[in-house]
Amino acid sequence: MIEKLYKSKLYPLVFQILSLLIFTFLVLGAINVTTSDPALVKQLRNTNLSNLIVWSYWWPVIVLTAVFFGRHWCSICPIEFLSAIANRIGLKRKVPKFMKSGWMITILYAFIAIVAIHTWGIHRYPNLMAYYLLSLMGLAVILSIIYEKRAFCSYLCPVGKLLGLYSLLSHFGIRVKNQVTCHSCKTKDCISKENQYKLVGRSCSSNLYPANITNNRTCILCTQCVKSCSNNNITLKRIKSSYQNFDSKKLLWSEIGMLMVLLGFVCYENLSSWETSNTIIRFIPSHLNKLIGSLAIPYGLFEALILFLLVPAIFMGFISFLLKVNGKTSWKQSLQKLAIHLLPLVAFGHVFKALLKTSSRIPYWQYALEQPDGLQYANLIFNKEIALNPLAWVNNLVLVLGILGLCYATYISVKKVSKTDSDKWILYITILFHLVIFLIGPISSFF
Repeated sequence: MIEKLYKSKLYPLVFQILSLLIFTFLVLGAINVTTSDPALVKQLRNTNLSNLIVWSYWWPVIVLTAVFFGRHWCSICPIEFLSAIANRIGLKRKVPKFMKSGWMITILYAFIAIVAIHTWGIHRYPNLMAYYLLSLMGLAVILSIIYEKRAFCSYLCPVGKLLGLYSLLSHFGIRVKNQVTCHSCKTKDCISKENQYKLVGRSCSSNLYPANITNNRTCILCTQCVKSCSNNNITLKRIKSSYQNFDSKKLLWSEIGMLMVLLGFVCYENLSSWETSNTIIRFIPSHLNKLIGSLAIPYGLFEALILFLLVPAIFMGFISFLLKVNGKTSWKQSLQKLAIHLLPLVAFGHVFKALLKTSSRIPYWQYALEQPDGLQYANLIFNKEIALNPLAWVNNLVLVLGILGLCYATYISVKKVSKTDSDKWILYITILFHLVIFLIGPISSFF
């Protein structure tokens, strides 16, 4: 069934057009909605239908699917569809080397997490969320007009890079059925320049050769190679031990940097959800701010720089130093090893937080559907004229599933540690330490 779907000329085209229509609806429903009251906006982010869908349901779903099923969101993303159209009429220039390093994605993601989200609050103000989505789409179209192939998706999309790293944990990915068939193929339609700009059945725009794909980081599951293959030799496969078999030495410096920022961001997102752990996570920036005194930058920006960059950088640097000394390896190899072993906890921690948002926002649906802009109901809830009735059993179920997910992440991470390495105990302690950090909040909620 999946193979028939992938070979269909309508997939993912129909889904991309549908997602583009939904994208348009979400932007129109948010672009003129805002408030100058920073207290009221905490309710408006949930009562505005567009904002509710994007941050509490769309984002959790794509993170969840990436971890378990791979980058399927990328295959139906409207930005990929618009990029393919823009490519056909564009200048088709070569992508410069500085873009191919991956650092632009890491820097952009850090900017979004530190400045756009934590400082400006684009996840709270509906109009800022709309501008953010339009900016990503506009940037994608501009790059696609200038550069060849899938320039934005491959070298600048922060969502795609995040999903690519998380999809290393997935047991599904595009692979060839028979290597011999690929090697003997004379036309090689899946990478042929003649097929490069077809709307359906084009050659790979991510600069991949399907026969050489060994992990899910860069394949966006667009299924174009499946359609273009005249030998019917490319399909979605179930891959056993995909994460366990991944060689950490393949991680790029930019991916290590991305994981470092993700580590800080996900730790903050989880720990700030509960009173006890929120106090712990905010201790360092609040005391540093007192020691340094008044700064010219907003406190939110200062806090994010400390928690998303400084703390994870110091932590990863210290642990990598221990790994380097014990294992007699290079800095890069030590950082690669640490990053790949922290990946499962970061990914499942992200899923946990995403599901917490999804379950806790259920009571807002009736108000968001009744009045999509959300302003009236945001005021009523803020003034306590309306009482929300959370579904306690759903929240508790998510809590239990989240804890089990983190325990599973710890298991697969520990399982990947090589028993022959002299530094294995450093990794064991580091992994368990992060499990404890992630569980402080949810466990404290039971008492």
